Amino acid sequence: MARPARIQYEGAFYHVMNRGNMRAEIFVDHEDRNNFYEILGNIEQKYGINIYVFVLMNNHYHLLLETPFSNLSQAMQSLNSNYALYFNGRRNRPGHLFQGRFKAMLVEKEHYLLELSRYIHLNPVRAGLVKNPKRYKWCSLPIYLGDDIELPFTVHWQWILSMFGRNRAEATRLYYDFIMEGVSEIKNPGLEAKGGWILGRKKWVERVVRKWLDNPSEELSGIKPLKSRIPIGEVEKNVCREFSVKQSELSDVTYNNLSRLLITYIAVNYCGFTIKDALERYGGSNYYALAKAINRFNKRIEKDKELNERINRILSIVKM
Repeated sequence: MARPARIQYEGAFYHVMNRGNMRAEIFVDHEDRNNFYEILGNIEQKYGINIYVFVLMNNHYHLLLETPFSNLSQAMQSLNSNYALYFNGRRNRPGHLFQGRFKAMLVEKEHYLLELSRYIHLNPVRAGLVKNPKRYKWCSLPIYLGDDIELPFTVHWQWILSMFGRNRAEATRLYYDFIMEGVSEIKNPGLEAKGGWILGRKKWVERVVRKWLDNPSEELSGIKPLKSRIPIGEVEKNVCREFSVKQSELSDVTYNNLSRLLITYIAVNYCGFTIKDALERYGGSNYYALAKAINRFNKRIEKDKELNERINRILSIVKM
């Protein structure tokens, strides 16, 4: 089945995020967070990743990292699987811990790393956990502000602080001011990402895409979503044609409306929609119900060969 591309190369920067299945908690107490730190430290050593920024929320985490050895997928799969084994084993809990494949946005370092660091460090404020981000313990901001915290991995704060000068004390003060300037209006730079997952200036994006189109790999089987978000109107027309339904029927929230489930899946995975966006466009009782329906549909896709063929057929004829 077609899936969003994962571009990997030596020295690439990524904003990585993963969320608990059905938005459930993945960090319940301090022991969970400390174990995640230990596993992340092992991943750092094994795969050589460089961690620039992180935050652990209750039901998700954010990492801003560099991959000197072009191995993001291996590193993140190892991190998520090992943490899931720990979390479920501690609680004798079956089932999936995470909602699915981790999300990774490829980032142009020089123009977006700084803004992303602010957005990630302000997550606890946006969630209402603290009013001042430096009061939140489970993130990298205290290290940026000079606190002596022992972690089983290294936080590479030097490059970001260097944007504010060579003097550490002055750079720290200015970086904190920069963070606090964003409190009144927390902006997500990722909203500017092309296709929802490559963030950079136009020429940089084109250069990266051109390089990888010339050197295709298994991870790039879904390269089309990279160029731009697939127009939802065209997808809807093709879904209606494939299932012989009217466009109005895509909003029919009956239990097993396959066309509605499929258009919702494509909208979220290929058109840059959030579940909230899909809920507003295609209807439903609430966010939780739609997320649960999408989760069931994802499992169905894994086993249904005919459904996979229909999805690929719909995506292949969409005009980009």
